[in-house]
Amino acid sequence: MRQFKRILVGVDLSRGDRLASSELGEPTRHAMTRARWLASHAGAELIFFSALEISPQAEELLHEDEGQRRTVEDAANEVLSELVNQAKAEGINARSELVFGRSWMEIIRAVLREQVDLVVIGTRELGATGRLLFGSTAMKLLRKCPCPVLVSRPDPEIKDLNILVPSDFSEVSSRALELGVAAGQLTDSRLVLLHCLDDHVDQRIRLTGMPEEQVEAYKKQAIDEAEGRLREQLAPIDYRTVSGGTQVVVRRGPAEVEIVQVIEEYEIDLLVMGTIARSGIPGMFIGNTAERLLPDVRCSLLAIKPEGFVSPVTLN
Repeated sequence: MRQFKRILVGVDLSRGDRLASSELGEPTRHAMTRARWLASHAGAELIFFSALEISPQAEELLHEDEGQRRTVEDAANEVLSELVNQAKAEGINARSELVFGRSWMEIIRAVLREQVDLVVIGTRELGATGRLLFGSTAMKLLRKCPCPVLVSRPDPEIKDLNILVPSDFSEVSSRALELGVAAGQLTDSRLVLLHCLDDHVDQRIRLTGMPEEQVEAYKKQAIDEAEGRLREQLAPIDYRTVSGGTQVVVRRGPAEVEIVQVIEEYEIDLLVMGTIARSGIPGMFIGNTAERLLPDVRCSLLAIKPEGFVSPVTLN
């Protein structure tokens, strides 16, 4: 992933009633492991970023009590400095940044200010189902962050990857495919490129009274055409460098349903998904498909914004 020259990893320092604790939660620790691995393989700079999120009343008290504010800041900076030192010991160019404010908003401001190429954050698995629990910070970043966001599932090992890239043949899905291939080049991986056909068309054709054999012939033609377009999308990308191979898959049915099924069938570790901003509304989410899909995701997610995406967050 040489496209990523500067990676920001969100560090949640809060623990219980403490604003800055050296005992980091599991999601943060796993996100940092993933971010260090990516920075090392990409030769990227790594920013350990933490926003101390407190109520307006607490912030006012800290402003009034300069000594207490310095104590909190010193404790937080001590933890971040240790993380930076650990990364540097691994040969990674690293630094840290600490601010007060809402985590998602301050992360986006840092992205704009520092020209960050990738944000990495952690999330939790939701009970025995293995689904991911997307917290408010993750959802806000997926909606509003202008650069790619990697929401990393709790996984202590950096292992071979099964990567899924859903495609609707759009420009942003082509960019997602490029990043999916780039991710696959970092380790022994297999890439699955998926397109979902609208099954409502089949139902409407049947209502016309067309003979079943003609319906089946139409369905086969639609699958063949979709497979051809997927291969055309692959053609300009060096997908043959993915050691585990690349597989083209066409399914019939709602995308949010089929994507979840393919994640399970192919034991997908990373979903790389292009996102779509709602027309004319800066910072709105990634289309109805993703809105319905995310609660059932069981793997890490790399979300890619389209060209021209405008975040509602500014530096002012």
